Amino acid sequence: MEQGVLKAAFRKVNITPEETAPLQGYDPALYIADPAKDILDDLYARVLVLDDGNERQVLISVDCGLSNEQPFHAAMKDRAEYRVLCEAFPSGSRRLWSEAAETRESNVSVHATHTHSAPAHFGGKYVARIDQAVREAVSGLQPIRVKACCGETAVSVNRRPHLRHNDALPIDKTLSVAVLESLDGQPIGAIVNCAVHPTLLINPYNRVSAEFVGLAMSEWENKLGGGFTAMFLQGFCGDVGPYGHMRDEKEDTYPWVRRLALQFYAEAAELAERAVPLEAGVVKRAVKTISLPAYDGYLTPSIESEISALRIGETLIFSASHEVFSGYAALLRPHSPAAYPMFCGVANGYAGYLPTPEAFRDGLGGYELNTTPYCEEAGKRFVEEATALLRQLD
Repeated sequence: MEQGVLKAAFRKVNITPEETAPLQGYDPALYIADPAKDILDDLYARVLVLDDGNERQVLISVDCGLSNEQPFHAAMKDRAEYRVLCEAFPSGSRRLWSEAAETRESNVSVHATHTHSAPAHFGGKYVARIDQAVREAVSGLQPIRVKACCGETAVSVNRRPHLRHNDALPIDKTLSVAVLESLDGQPIGAIVNCAVHPTLLINPYNRVSAEFVGLAMSEWENKLGGGFTAMFLQGFCGDVGPYGHMRDEKEDTYPWVRRLALQFYAEAAELAERAVPLEAGVVKRAVKTISLPAYDGYLTPSIESEISALRIGETLIFSASHEVFSGYAALLRPHSPAAYPMFCGVANGYAGYLPTPEAFRDGLGGYELNTTPYCEEAGKRFVEEATALLRQLD
């Protein structure tokens, strides 16, 4: 490792299922994809390795629904039962990827794009492909500069209380882009972050797709070529859906998925054109296991999960395992020590929906409130823990 020089490399690997695959998004027992006829577009894992001369940091964005290595029991309060969400990756996958990068497991951050049209579980074959991509990224490390910008997206809208477009309730529409360039000014990759459930594909549900968020990244990669990799990190999307989606459409919505992908690509690419150069600064990472209180009657009195933050100069990536409600971004953003923070959910495990205290009290209910394992107090605890973690990177 070379002290004082920030190096990075991206890699991308195909993880499209090659065997019959139950899909995670809605009901894996009911919606099963046949690779011979149900693949609409390819799924990818995208890897970024960063090396500041002291430690390596690894970001992995996967076209999948969840990022957990252990099953999770989602509450179904209206039916007084639980839905068991199986592990997305075999236990030990994150550790394996850390070994490939020759770094600590806690320095690896695994993000699900949250497409609902991907396998519920990726077996060892696909884990090995990601492992190889990490190794290739390590071997391709080069000195880089970072540019960043933030704006707004038009692909997102509040989806409460009926999982459909609702302009009456606010959301955080922030779209953040960080571009990594070689020292001669060539873009090698980008990190894109906003909050939106990639749930546009229906009629039928049993098809494989990276959805509009993944397709937008592929569009950008194809336009620029040269190995450029665009990595989407899902935001605080708990109550956020795709704009215009009413869930009562009768037609195949895949053409709409592709149109929204082009729109999202254009938003990200145009924002990247306005990105400003940043001082490389220091690379710092903080990780903590937190415990949030569950509602009275859940399987356990509290639920443990991981929160983490990676600071790269004036950019920062905060990650949580929950489907965090959009409103938390506004609560945490003032506490970011970096000028360009990104707030990410469904990362490094899965810990259920985390509504805001206001959502617990507004009487609207909805799917998210029906399935959350938490009580209202959990929101306050989450903000306290998250702000304390962010202070560590000041």
